[in-house]
Amino acid sequence: MNVAHRRRIPVIADEIYERLVFPGETFVSVAALEAGVPTLICGGLAKRFLVPGWRLGWIVVHDDVSALHDIRSALVRLTQRTIGSCTLVQAALPAILHQTPSTFHESLAETLQRHAHIAFDCLKKAKGLTPYMPQGAMYMVIEVDMTGFAMFSGGLEFAGRMMEEESVFCLPGECFFLPNFMRIVITVPEELLLEACERITQFCNRYYQK
Repeated sequence: MNVAHRRRIPVIADEIYERLVFPGETFVSVAALEAGVPTLICGGLAKRFLVPGWRLGWIVVHDDVSALHDIRSALVRLTQRTIGSCTLVQAALPAILHQTPSTFHESLAETLQRHAHIAFDCLKKAKGLTPYMPQGAMYMVIEVDMTGFAMFSGGLEFAGRMMEEESVFCLPGECFFLPNFMRIVITVPEELLLEACERITQFCNRYYQK
């Protein structure tokens, strides 16, 4: 934020996971930093309420230096277009935000943390993999030592072959311009998550050569 302030650069902050922080960790919004930097904060229902198909989100304008007047006006015009989110979901939004008990978010975060530990403990035994324990959200990022999987041309073929042989799909890091990594989702029931991680481990142990 100090760099943005010095360079007079506004910040767009993706805070879609702000309620999915694991117990023991703390989320700090960029708006709380009071750095004098105009900021657009993006949020939504999809992640925090596990409803990706609803496609309803928002942008919070944090602008204590009055630098985003034109941007604010443009956002208002954009939200007044006839093409938008489902009307029923929009009508339900106030009740969703104000009447959902905090225990819902707390329970969800605890469940995801438990699942993360299950995946981590299993995948750290796999040859060629280095899982990283997340601090929140619904994913785990895993480093893949592709030098030990030289029979595959890269992460895409690695993931494709795993899906063919083990019926488990891992998102290749190439999708995020991050080669030699892959990402898994940890929202599935514990027994399915454990089975998936065991299949990933079997696949890696079968092919890893180093």
